[in-house]
Amino acid sequence: MGLHQLLRQPLKVFGICFVFAMVSVLLNGALTNLYGMRRDREALSSQLTKLESDLKMLDGKLGRAKDPTFIERQALDSLDMASDHDLVFVFSE
Repeated sequence: MGLHQLLRQPLKVFGICFVFAMVSVLLNGALTNLYGMRRDREALSSQLTKLESDLKMLDGKLGRAKDPTFIERQALDSLDMASDHDLVFVFSE
């Protein structure tokens, strides 16, 4: 009759259920998974902020790259050439 008397005390039943639930959560690993997900969320949030700033910078560069004078200047600089209206100095050693 011990179980029958225990079932008549709702606070003790609630306590036993609560203990079993906490042990189940800890042994299941759900609590550690939740903490890991929170940490991953923070890392992904900071990475997203960085990627958004990089995207803005690249959009600016793309806008400049559509300008024909910018393209010409980059080509001339990378090939060490000069256009017709550039002034070139040659220094002897």
